[in-house]
Amino acid sequence: MRLPAFNSVTASAAVIPPRRMHDPEYTSEQDQLWDYYQRLEEFSAAVNWKANAISRVRLIAAEFMPGGDEPIPITEGPIADLVAEFAGGIGGQSQILGETAIHLNVPGEGWLCGVEDIFGERTWKVYSADELRIRNGEYQIRTGESSRAWESLPVDTLVVRFWRPHPRWGWRATSRAAYALGAMKELDLINRRIIAETISRMAANGVILYDRGKLSFPDLPTPVSAESVDPFAQLLVDVGSKGVADPTSAQATIKIPIGADLGDSDVKISDLIHVIDLSNPFSERMLDQRNGAVTRLATALDIPAEQLTGLGDMTHWGAAQIEESGIKVHITPDMEMICHAFTEGFLYPTLEAEGRALTGPRGGKAVIWYDPSEIVMRPDRSKEAIEAYDRGELSGPAFLRELGFSETDQPDEEELARIIELKRQLTVTNQVPTTPDDNRNDTAVDTANPDPTEAQTDIEDMPVDITERARRLLTGVDRG
Repeated sequence: MRLPAFNSVTASAAVIPPRRMHDPEYTSEQDQLWDYYQRLEEFSAAVNWKANAISRVRLIAAEFMPGGDEPIPITEGPIADLVAEFAGGIGGQSQILGETAIHLNVPGEGWLCGVEDIFGERTWKVYSADELRIRNGEYQIRTGESSRAWESLPVDTLVVRFWRPHPRWGWRATSRAAYALGAMKELDLINRRIIAETISRMAANGVILYDRGKLSFPDLPTPVSAESVDPFAQLLVDVGSKGVADPTSAQATIKIPIGADLGDSDVKISDLIHVIDLSNPFSERMLDQRNGAVTRLATALDIPAEQLTGLGDMTHWGAAQIEESGIKVHITPDMEMICHAFTEGFLYPTLEAEGRALTGPRGGKAVIWYDPSEIVMRPDRSKEAIEAYDRGELSGPAFLRELGFSETDQPDEEELARIIELKRQLTVTNQVPTTPDDNRNDTAVDTANPDPTEAQTDIEDMPVDITERARRLLTGVDRG
């Protein structure tokens, strides 16, 4: 696919010296979103799906020409080398992209830090407001649970704040998930209710009424006052807590015994013990409410709704391939902000430190851009591509692209020479008679089946035709 168009991105990233900024701090809304990310599996699954998809996007060096649409890739030179080496290459870039996507889609902001190690290499990590602070004019990161587990970063550390700008207050961070808080609260309450009814001791097992005059039961201490804990209530709490602590224990499965005086009258055995079921089975209405909350959450979050509802062709949380329209709607906005952050926080400071211009080889604005081709799901148009190429209406590179190959997949000169020789030998072999016909005269043999030596001479006299034919048949590309 073509590279996405370069759009004017609202300033959503900036290099922040420690003396120009207050401590990174979250609002109560951002803390609530992190809490839901930890506890609400539907929300975390949606965020992780998007992060996984973004982690498979590839960063490239490019330059944007004024008046142009899509950036022009830069494949050689110092700018291309810098982007290729950023974060340790493709593996490190995938990790950074995934971490950045999570921070953009949960609290709506994060801090990208580049720290130079003992070998002079700069390593990159994304931190939250709970991991980064400023003390005495320097940045510190938290390394453990202890309140004293803070470690100072070197003074030359690059710290870049990236954020999704609030539509009203651009300097504030916002998250698309903030607009789904209502659906998340509802879903969380329904999930809690289901869990509570699942593990509730009395709802799960009910009680047993029995004649304690005829059936044995251990004595319980009598309450000494009205304020004292009722022994039966104490028994309920004790047995119930053991059942919750260990759902596989006997306390989690047996009924709770309750004594009942029936006197000396003749009674049936069924009257001595009576089970009362106090359970409250899940109603269809509750399940419908939960499905409705999931659907609301799916439509409010910035992901394909099918990822949560399980409808359509994409039914897993993993980074499945997406249609190009899905790339434009769900991936492009985040990738533009991420590329802007990497350009402002890494590319420009590094080029300036090396005394290089911030422009590409054609004089355009150098940027870090992205290629989403790895996650694009394309329709199979190979049949149409073959027909169009045979009619001369499709170029070789376009033909390879529609077949799922690139120009680098073409054979080199040595391989092409081997293919041409193989085709030449096959052509010669096909012209040699394999079954002699005793009834043919010599003239017929000479006419219908020419001498192999003469046929080979004729083929060698037309190397260009054979070469072009081999190239066309075996590579599908006119390398002329």
